[in-house]
Amino acid sequence: MVASAAALILAPMNAHAAEYGCTGSLIDTYKVMSRVPNHLSTIRLYYNSSTGYNCAANVKTAYYSQFKHEASISMYNQDFTEDNNRPGYNNDFDSGKFLYYAGPVKVYAKGKCVSIRAITYYYDEMAIKDATKVHCG
Repeated sequence: MVASAAALILAPMNAHAAEYGCTGSLIDTYKVMSRVPNHLSTIRLYYNSSTGYNCAANVKTAYYSQFKHEASISMYNQDFTEDNNRPGYNNDFDSGKFLYYAGPVKVYAKGKCVSIRAITYYYDEMAIKDATKVHCG
């Protein structure tokens, strides 16, 4: 029974792209670290070359996925401005109290750069990661 419980806690770290609601290939990961420093979560970024969409999830690390706390992820492509807000095409956002991950968020990125921001809370501790203008192409 202990092995089963451990497998449930570790599952989010070992999951495949489709399990986060993303399709395509994993192209990068970014650690979301607090000032303490603690590694609270990881941004997992995928690209689907057949659709031109990037997809990302903010996946909590095994220890922090035992607790339901605020987490968010946002992503936008280089064409996004406030006056051309097209959710699901040039920007996307997800936020709430999650056990395992925030997301997925998806944006069209064929021939474009994407920027991603992930925030993860653990009680009074906060971790933020900005990946700005990445995976241009």
